[in-house]
Amino acid sequence: MSRTRRAGIAATFGYLQFGVALASGILVVPFVLSRVGAEPYGVWLGFGELVAYSAMADLGVLAVLPWLVAEADGRADRDEMRGLVATGGLAAILAAVLFAALSLALLTLAPGLTGVTPEQRATVMKPLLFLVAGTAAVYPVRVFHSVLLGLQDVTFLGVMGIAQSALNVVLLVLLLAAGQGLYALAAAATIPALMSGVASLMRLWTIAPDLLRGWRLPSARRLGAVTVQGIGAWTGGLGWRMVSASSTLILLSVAGPAAAVAFALTARLGDVLMQMSWQMPDAGLVGLAQLRGEGNRERTNEVVVSIFRLTLIGSGAVACSVLAFNPSFVALWVGPDRFAGLATNALLAAGVLSLSLGHAVFVTASTLGARVQIGAVSIVQGLVHVLAAIWLGRQFGTAGVAAAGVIGTAAVAYPLGMRYLHQVTGLGSTALWRRALGPWTARAAVLLLVGLGVGIMGWRASVWPPLVAAPVLAVLYLWAMRPLYPGLPLPQRVRPVLVHLRLLPPDAVSPFTSPPDEVVDIELADAGAHEGRPAHG
Repeated sequence: MSRTRRAGIAATFGYLQFGVALASGILVVPFVLSRVGAEPYGVWLGFGELVAYSAMADLGVLAVLPWLVAEADGRADRDEMRGLVATGGLAAILAAVLFAALSLALLTLAPGLTGVTPEQRATVMKPLLFLVAGTAAVYPVRVFHSVLLGLQDVTFLGVMGIAQSALNVVLLVLLLAAGQGLYALAAAATIPALMSGVASLMRLWTIAPDLLRGWRLPSARRLGAVTVQGIGAWTGGLGWRMVSASSTLILLSVAGPAAAVAFALTARLGDVLMQMSWQMPDAGLVGLAQLRGEGNRERTNEVVVSIFRLTLIGSGAVACSVLAFNPSFVALWVGPDRFAGLATNALLAAGVLSLSLGHAVFVTASTLGARVQIGAVSIVQGLVHVLAAIWLGRQFGTAGVAAAGVIGTAAVAYPLGMRYLHQVTGLGSTALWRRALGPWTARAAVLLLVGLGVGIMGWRASVWPPLVAAPVLAVLYLWAMRPLYPGLPLPQRVRPVLVHLRLLPPDAVSPFTSPPDEVVDIELADAGAHEGRPAHG
């Protein structure tokens, strides 16, 4: 199977998994609230973010392992691959122990950090301990999933991803219906992942049994070398975790469980759609790296600009949807009392745009060689985000926490990230504005204002007009962005469709396309390479 076909399959399954996650999240959350209660659910979300921080205990080893396996596979070095499996296994066992210790320590400190009552803590603590134990058990078998990623077993991994998401929903609904409460959330989060890891082990035994034999205990030097390889991804992931997994915890401590739940539910649609919008531009990163290897800076910069354009087009569509549709959506979904307000919603839409812009800066600069620097900037962004969210959350509640995402990008991610992007590409802010940001802003500004107006009308008058206006706004946005489509890194199968719809001129070509006598077989990167969405290193 060709690399392009494998990548296409991976991207397709990536979108399917996002679709299943979005659909299940919309359908299941009201049932969760009815069975668990808003207050325990808010405490669960806040304490769960502490567990999410502890889950980074592998120091990026499991994130970088697929790339190391792929490199060894490309050299047909089975001994090296076998050593990587053993090293990854040892690192995962050590990470499981460290994760459990960190989780227990943070959960012990959680009441003091959040100000919850002893009764509220007692409600969630035993299910959280179940979650910690189950997650720790998953660490060792995650190694086999990482190895299969490196072997590009994309069809199996895609099917397993869909199956895991479906099992999560089924298990959650059945256990909630049986009256298991928060234990249902813990079981649904861990048991499907454990089963997927075991299935990955069985699959690896079937297709590459030699990698599971003849293991030797890795030396401290080898373990350290692999860990160093993962540090760049880990620092970027830590920064992203501080941005994405702190808001509910902060609101729990400064405003209580009800505000934490309202914020989480109001942000849900934008969060999922934003990460879906990153799938396509991120899919061009391996192709970008290959073009850099050719040494042609001009063509490399064309791809960088195209990735920025595609990120802006996608995130702009998401922001319009959040502004126009989210107030009505949340009211119909879980009730108007759990909508965090128009100001918070507008700032969440602004956060989609700012975080997406920062993401585009980070991933392009990282791909072109500035991994360590971008990882450091990502951590600084996370620190600024947390401090701003704490201070503004105390002053303005959910709106203040939503504003922190914009502040972190404006103060840190964009200016510092652009410095390193300029170093590796020569592109500065002025050139990027002229070629990507400016043309997009000129076309998106009016539509964003229209989306804001539609959302206000839906919240203050009736929830139904936005349901009618949203598809019309989507078509207008798609049409308005036509001048930005030529040159985008789009899949070859998509391009004829866009030409037929008159969204692309017939002679439009991809920036990845080489001269006629030098066709390069690159189209998409493995969308699963950025699983978990740190994507900063």
